[in-house]
Amino acid sequence: MLTNELNTPESRRLLKVVDEMREILHYEKISLPHIVVVGDQSVGKSSVLEALSGVQLPRAQNICTRCPLELRLKNISSTETEYATIRCEGMSEIKINNFLEIMDKITDCTVQLAGANMNVSSKPIYLTVYKKDIQADLTLIDLP
Repeated sequence: MLTNELNTPESRRLLKVVDEMREILHYEKISLPHIVVVGDQSVGKSSVLEALSGVQLPRAQNICTRCPLELRLKNISSTETEYATIRCEGMSEIKINNFLEIMDKITDCTVQLAGANMNVSSKPIYLTVYKKDIQADLTLIDLP
């Protein structure tokens, strides 16, 4: 279970670093935009994040999010070409030029990390989307 894996020495060390970074950002009066969506399994968290981000995410009747997904939205200038990148443990970073391929790439990473069955993994998938219509850089986290 994900909660147990947050209690490993490595996870605690990383969480401590995250907390220290938050303190520095607070001290420097830098406020990073963030949104947290909390809910039980299969209640529509991914749908909420999809509506907020404009990025299609895999959805299904039963558990669909089987790995944490860190979705970073990055604003680009109007002269740049929109694209996305995705990476996960065991796979090289992939550049995605067609946003319709994002769901398939998330599924590929999920199978790589959690297997083809309905297993859940605590290993994250990192998806960064570079778009012109994003008002501010934002990170969204989708949990199983």
